[in-house]
Amino acid sequence: MTRKTPSTTEERGHEGLPRPRKLPTQSRSRALVEAVVETCLRILDEEGAAALTVQRIAEVSGATVGSIYQYFPNKDAVIALVYERVLQTEAVRVSLDHGRISGLPLAVALREIIGNTIRMELRLSRLNREFHLKYYADLQLGMRCGTYATSRDYVQDTWLKFIQLYDNEITTPDREAAAYMLGMGLRAVVRMALEDDPARLEQPGFLDSLVDMALGAVRPPR
Repeated sequence: MTRKTPSTTEERGHEGLPRPRKLPTQSRSRALVEAVVETCLRILDEEGAAALTVQRIAEVSGATVGSIYQYFPNKDAVIALVYERVLQTEAVRVSLDHGRISGLPLAVALREIIGNTIRMELRLSRLNREFHLKYYADLQLGMRCGTYATSRDYVQDTWLKFIQLYDNEITTPDREAAAYMLGMGLRAVVRMALEDDPARLEQPGFLDSLVDMALGAVRPPR
């Protein structure tokens, strides 16, 4: 399969995450940017999104407001780097879990994967709910774990291969559709819950329902 990373917002089909004004090139400037990003994460974790301003980042980090604006056009560009750091950490965790999960029975593996998805989305939402919902399409961990040009590429390279691992347990005649449901449909449901009723994601019954939905996609009732 040939993959390429879309080079423009139009090719991606959505706005894209805010970007820094420029990247640091020297050790001192890299340390400044690192301090700004770490401070932003700490403020979001400890004080909440309402407390986050460029002025507050400057106060806590010791950087000047002017030096922050030298690298970031606004606070959303700082938040975007925070989210990218969190997603990088999650990507490592997913990679380490892959071998263990792939050896589990289908229903157990789906529960692990969907449970991890809910946990991660709640983590991202708690940092800054407004930012998370606004850039939800850009914050899909699976798409970031590979250079996929489209969601179809991502689904075929991940979820379709996952289904193939459980060939003896899968009964659906349309495996590509089932893979798409697992890769994109479940996350869409999580997104709606985050917007309408975030507390629902923490209820055990919500995870149970998503697992049942996933099993129904790969083993539809006859």
